[in-house]
Amino acid sequence: MTEESHIPPVRRDEWRAEFGRIIRFGLVGLLNTTLGLGTIYLLQNGLGVDYRIANAIGYALGILTSFILNRIWTFKSTDAPALRQGALFLVNALICWGIQILAVITMVETLGVPKEIAQPLGMVAYTGCNYIGNRLFVFAKTRQQGK
Repeated sequence: MTEESHIPPVRRDEWRAEFGRIIRFGLVGLLNTTLGLGTIYLLQNGLGVDYRIANAIGYALGILTSFILNRIWTFKSTDAPALRQGALFLVNALICWGIQILAVITMVETLGVPKEIAQPLGMVAYTGCNYIGNRLFVFAKTRQQGK
């Protein structure tokens, strides 16, 4: 390979902006994880709701909170149509939720991991999938510019 690259260099301000988005995404994630996991544990342990149903309800609450805060604060994408972004956000969240619920069920039912441990472990898969989907598809700059 030659010394010249066809990939344009990333500017320092772009790295800072991306780092800021990742930090804000993490903070939003902490809030909606606390809310979602708290709801899951309250429902499954406090009220005796099946862990799969508790998981779905907890994630639904977290997804709503996450959309609002990520749209307004993390990705600062309020100039794009909210309904379109909301639909994309929901599709992305459902895909990520599907990946994590399969991981949780596998851990609990096949590997014997306690459900209280499997729930937060499943969130790791969800979080990585969710950031990538939001960054590249839901709140992508090209979508905003192409409206």
